[in-house]
Amino acid sequence: MACLVSLAGYAQTTVQPDTIQADTLKQQETIVAGFDEDDLLLQMIAKQSREIYVQDSLRQDSLLARQKQERDSLVAALIQQDSALSAQLKFIHDTLNVLLAEERQAQRRQDSLTRLAQRQDSVGKKIVLDPAVINSTLTPSLVHDPQEDANEMKRMQRYIVSPWRYDATVQIQFAQNYTSENWYQGGNKFNFNLLTLLKGNVIYSKNNMLWENMGEWRSGFANAPADTIHGYNVTDDLFRIYSKFGYQIAKNLYASGSAEIKTNMWDTWVANSETTVKSTFLTPLRYSMDVGLDYKPVNGLSIMLSPASYKLVYAYDTQRVAATSFGIDEGKQILNQIGSSVRVKWHWQPIREIILDTEFYLYTNYKKVEIDWQTDCNFIINRFLSTRISLHPRFDNTVLTDGKAKLQFKEVLSVGFTHKFN
Repeated sequence: MACLVSLAGYAQTTVQPDTIQADTLKQQETIVAGFDEDDLLLQMIAKQSREIYVQDSLRQDSLLARQKQERDSLVAALIQQDSALSAQLKFIHDTLNVLLAEERQAQRRQDSLTRLAQRQDSVGKKIVLDPAVINSTLTPSLVHDPQEDANEMKRMQRYIVSPWRYDATVQIQFAQNYTSENWYQGGNKFNFNLLTLLKGNVIYSKNNMLWENMGEWRSGFANAPADTIHGYNVTDDLFRIYSKFGYQIAKNLYASGSAEIKTNMWDTWVANSETTVKSTFLTPLRYSMDVGLDYKPVNGLSIMLSPASYKLVYAYDTQRVAATSFGIDEGKQILNQIGSSVRVKWHWQPIREIILDTEFYLYTNYKKVEIDWQTDCNFIINRFLSTRISLHPRFDNTVLTDGKAKLQFKEVLSVGFTHKFN
């Protein structure tokens, strides 16, 4: 019985799909019957349009992809070409810069050779580059020194091609003596003097212009047994800068203007005093300015006449230093004067072992006068040793001692190290 029921159920399940299919077909026939031919045609056209649109979209996407790929390839090629072109342009630019630099350098060399030729032509009558001729014009010497001959020859050759001349001198010299306690004439047991000097000159000479510059520093110290407080004296102290510019207006004659400034560097104490000094830094400070004519009759000699001269004396420290000792009025720090001056400078070297430098200066404000004359003579032993004697008389009637002006004088004799650079 159970088997029969099962078979009946199975028969029902197998028949159901046919029934559903028949119903579906009927429904479709009913739907189709509800449409006319125009509707069917429109549906077919719409379907074809959708298919054509899809195909066109696919072709369009494919075309865009190909165009993008081609554009990217073209951009990459252009970038590569641009890089190559930039590299070529940089190479061309660098090459042009090198060529231009070489051309400029060649032009500078040519200009330098032209100037050298012009200068050689202008001074060729006096000095030529032939060593044999230069050797005949070297400074006479008692002791033959091949090294100094070579140095002087190089200087003369350099002066031909350059308008600048320069030299510097360094001196460290001393004097010392010892006296026993039982020496019949008495005196200090031990005396020691040390002197240092630095002096440099820079001169520019071209066409009608002449510019001379000089700087000088002197320091001298000596032990002072009589001074129980300090134990030493300052024997020489000077810092000086001098400059003169001239324009040649006639043979050996220049219209010139000059300026000079000088001062002390160290404290010069009054013996056995802790509060009073004779001079110190910027006390006094001397400044002068001169305008006039500079006559140079021979090499090394200068005579400058200045109808218009200005003189300034300044005392910075008036507490420890008596400003009246410099011609400054009591209670003041500055002295200003207008007047006239004469300055004579002479450098003479008859032989290499003897060098004489003398400078004479006279200033007047038409009421009082100041005269300063310094002479230095160096006796050269060799390139590193020399003996020097310095004479320095001075007269200034703006400074009174015991109510009247007196001649001042200083003399130094020393031996020691000397070397000249030029």
